[in-house]
Amino acid sequence: MRGGLPVNFFAQVETYINNWGVQYFLASFFNQKLGGHIIVELLERLEDLYGVCFNKNLDAFSFYVSGIDSSLSYKLINRFTEVFPFEVKSELVNNLVARSDLCLIVENTFNGSSVAIFGEVEGVYGNKLRTERYWGKKNEFCVFGIGVVEGNQKLVYFEESHHHGIARVQLFFEKSHFIIRDFLNVLGCFQWFFLSGPQRQYPSTDEEFNFFSEFVRKNWNTPIEQVFFFLESFIDGGELVGFNDGPIQIITDLQAR
Repeated sequence: MRGGLPVNFFAQVETYINNWGVQYFLASFFNQKLGGHIIVELLERLEDLYGVCFNKNLDAFSFYVSGIDSSLSYKLINRFTEVFPFEVKSELVNNLVARSDLCLIVENTFNGSSVAIFGEVEGVYGNKLRTERYWGKKNEFCVFGIGVVEGNQKLVYFEESHHHGIARVQLFFEKSHFIIRDFLNVLGCFQWFFLSGPQRQYPSTDEEFNFFSEFVRKNWNTPIEQVFFFLESFIDGGELVGFNDGPIQIITDLQAR
């Protein structure tokens, strides 16, 4: 495929990757305990906004990519038993799955009950989440948004909004925050390889990042499944979100880095 594309093909699609790629990246990131406390606060803010209390027996959560344009949303509807807000009618659920970006499922791991909460992601122009126009085009039952915005303070923060009479919780990451910065660094690394070829080492000053970029470079012609298998071997299973012995715990502060 690369052989039939122009030299600068990656630059031409980079904006799309920044936007849609963040959607996939955040789904993966929030399924690790590093971001667990953010989801706890998201749930608490939704409870306050809507005057509800999620069942305290819900002891685990997980994120899934939704949307009609992603094959990962296939059979997503089979993963939950209820939808929040709870007034969503059953005949509207398929449309909600199709017209959203992310699905947060909070579940009871003992009896299988689960609640799905849907939201939107803006990986490039996060400020759109602050506008009436943006939400006027979205499903009314998407109740949270995650956006990447300009800023050099490395902040991640919440805002609450009411657009078209619907209460929503917004989560914003500044581009300087290490979560987004690392994601963009990876894209920069691939752009380098696509432009320069795998013969040239990626010029990074981060020793840990160099280890992985060098592995990718040296295995440029290795089947991608083998590359993924190697990279996944560095994910600590104990750091993945899943079963919790008690209530979801507030852990690592993402503002600290």
